[in-house]
Amino acid sequence: MTSSINFYKFKGVFLFVICFFSSIHISAQQNVSISDNQAVPDPSSVLDVSSTTKGLLIPRMTSVQRLAIVNPTNALMVFDTDSSCILFYQSSVSNWYSMCDYTQGPVGPQGDPGIHVDNSVVNSSGDLIVTLSDGTVINAGNVVGSSGTNGVDGADGAPGLPGADGVDGADGAPGLPGADGADGVDGINGTNGTNGIDGVDGADGAPGLPGADGAPGLPGADGADGAD
Repeated sequence: MTSSINFYKFKGVFLFVICFFSSIHISAQQNVSISDNQAVPDPSSVLDVSSTTKGLLIPRMTSVQRLAIVNPTNALMVFDTDSSCILFYQSSVSNWYSMCDYTQGPVGPQGDPGIHVDNSVVNSSGDLIVTLSDGTVINAGNVVGSSGTNGVDGADGAPGLPGADGVDGADGAPGLPGADGADGVDGINGTNGTNGIDGVDGADGAPGLPGADGAPGLPGADGADGAD
């Protein structure tokens, strides 16, 4: 497992070196060319940078950060973001010079900003409260004027378009069945009604059809013989 990891680490370093040297041309190990087309460096330069699509970007920092550099060397160059200028250090006078206007004197350290307004707010009583950078709080007095006259109401705007229908809500869960009510009290039985009057006898019906003949009877028993 260890030898496999070392191989991949070595492979990554090797690929990085190949990519690096594909954009940097080194001539006789004395000077370097960084360019878009691998140009040969000029013999008089130790570093020859050339491009038609890119520029040289030097370190950017504020004035405070630039002045905090310990023992800057002669010709040290930075871009000052406060003055938006390139400055270089001249060790003979121990000072920085701006390339925006080299005819002026050296750029001095940033001056004292002095006491200034740090915050201001109108309180609930209408007084303007000013806070200075040294912590001093000044009540500048009431600055809220009287209420002005209400303006005339503007004409009503055209009615807006009806909004889209909302999404139907999900059906609620069915409710539990209600409990059976208690049986009501039985009512009192009513009194029996009186018997109705008998109806009149109806007329006789038509005579019925004659019935079918019955089956012939069995022969009678023979009579007893008479005496001689």
